[in-house]
Amino acid sequence: MAFTQLNCGTNAGNTGLQNCNENFGQWQKLLLVNADFEIADEATALLEATYETAINAAKATRMYPLFEHFNAEVDQEERVTEEGWAGYTETVREGKDRITFQFKNISFYNHKQLRTHMDRTNLGVYIITAQGYILGRTDGTKLLPLGLSDFYPGKRNISDGDTFDRSNVFIEFSDAKQWNDDGAYVKPTAFDPLLLDGIKDVYLSGTLAATSATITVQGAGDSVGIVGLVDANFRLYDDLAPTVPIAVTAVDNADGTYACTWASITGAHTLKLFSQPIGTSGYESSPDANGEINTTV
Repeated sequence: MAFTQLNCGTNAGNTGLQNCNENFGQWQKLLLVNADFEIADEATALLEATYETAINAAKATRMYPLFEHFNAEVDQEERVTEEGWAGYTETVREGKDRITFQFKNISFYNHKQLRTHMDRTNLGVYIITAQGYILGRTDGTKLLPLGLSDFYPGKRNISDGDTFDRSNVFIEFSDAKQWNDDGAYVKPTAFDPLLLDGIKDVYLSGTLAATSATITVQGAGDSVGIVGLVDANFRLYDDLAPTVPIAVTAVDNADGTYACTWASITGAHTLKLFSQPIGTSGYESSPDANGEINTTV
């Protein structure tokens, strides 16, 4: 049966009770996606490459893994009912599930990035649990995200000396039926889904010369030097032809700096860093001015 990863054996007699009791563990991590995102089938949902490709996709269709949360508060609304003249009670709608996730001591930069998703109306999530399950829903073939009717990265709670600095994210699921009637899961064994990480914004610094430059690459949220990048992570553009990148050779100095070279350039140029699904991925130029180097040679 699709999306069942445990060997549950046979039924326990005529009651129909399954020998397999699902123990997903607590919800540990969210994969934020567009509501129309889909994974083709169970086999595809078990591959690490499926998620890495989605994480490295263009921003409009990208998968955004959120950090593991420190704490969560669950609010399960009672169903809404109406009683008719004959005394029958009917369900108007099932109660919504609302959860507030708390993330401790995340940087101001990361808090700001969370808030760029505020009030988006086309969002869904996959849930990664402490036991390594990936939860979603299915139409019988595909693994689909659970729809959200609200995603609100709220205010940052400042430490009072007895608690951590915390950033809160409130989510509300749009339809209880998606999980209760159509819920589905996979449990990958070839990789640990809890280790899936989002793209990190970086800042670039340095001065471009005609054929070379020493470029410093640092995390936008922590200023830590980034090592392990490859040629394809760097994109140099002539500002007059910004869709055609100039080939860059980058030598990693293992200290957050890179000796970069290219063919001779003149005029206005821009150097950016891009995450690539080859070599070392996971980094991208910050969308603010510090994420790229603009210069006239």
